[in-house]
Amino acid sequence: MTRSVPVLLVVLLVGACGIPGHQVAKEGRRTIVGMNADAVQSCAGIPTRTKRLDRRTEIFSYERTNENIGGIQVNIPIIGGGFKVSGTGSYCHAIMRVVDGKVAELNYTGDNDDQAGRESVCAPIVRGCVRAHDNDPESKTAQGR
Repeated sequence: MTRSVPVLLVVLLVGACGIPGHQVAKEGRRTIVGMNADAVQSCAGIPTRTKRLDRRTEIFSYERTNENIGGIQVNIPIIGGGFKVSGTGSYCHAIMRVVDGKVAELNYTGDNDDQAGRESVCAPIVRGCVRAHDNDPESKTAQGR
C-alpha cells in the first residue's frame, strides 16, 4: 500500500503536465486549417496584424513573446556565432493565409523552439482552438462551417 502511493503521485503529476507545447502547435495546425475566419478569431483572438493580398486572400498574423526565456546563451567569435544551452525560444509569429473566408494555411515563424520541442512557443496562440475542438469536435467553430 505504501509503495503504490508514490507511484500514483508520479502518475498524477505527469498527467497534470498536460500536452506538450509542440504537440499543441502541431494539433493547432491540423485543427485551424479549414476553419472560417470568424471561428478562428473566436478561439484564437483578434489578429495582431492583417493584410489583404487580393479580394479573395487575407493574411492574419498572431504574435507571441515568451517571457520565460532561460538557459545559457554563449556567443564566441567563431563562424556561425554561438550556441544556446537549455534556453527557450523567445517569440512566435503564427501566419494564417485566409482564402474566401477560410484558413487555407498556418505557418509558424520566429525563434519558437524550446525544451518542450519544436514550435512550442506557438502553442498559446492556437491552444484555445484546440481546446474548443477537443470539447466539441462536431461544433460549428471547430469545423469552420
